Amino acid sequence: MARKDEITTQIDLHVGKKINELRLAMGLSRQQLAKMIGVSHQQLHKYEDGSNRVCIGRLVLIAKSLKKPTSYFIDDMEYDVPDNHKRMCIEVSRNFAKVKNPKHQEAINNLIKVLSKGE
Repeated sequence: MARKDEITTQIDLHVGKKINELRLAMGLSRQQLAKMIGVSHQQLHKYEDGSNRVCIGRLVLIAKSLKKPTSYFIDDMEYDVPDNHKRMCIEVSRNFAKVKNPKHQEAINNLIKVLSKGE
């Protein structure tokens, strides 16, 4: 499972809250929705409280069961990523795409992995 950071935690909480609110608004119990999407009610509870991440496949099932487009769960999401961080990510991505040598790409990727583990 991927590491949770501040942004992914915010996303997990937001999506879970939207699932919970919509389920309650539709008058469905946790057991009913869980059965519709093929999980236990405990697992659905973990999705709703944000402690477990909802994979995209399961989110599509949830959206269909609750008669909403998948985008309903993320369209109004706001999370705090500093603008300079966004800019730098885009710049790194663009520069990486310019590197044509696969060995150099692998070296760059390994460098980033090593540097990110040090924090």
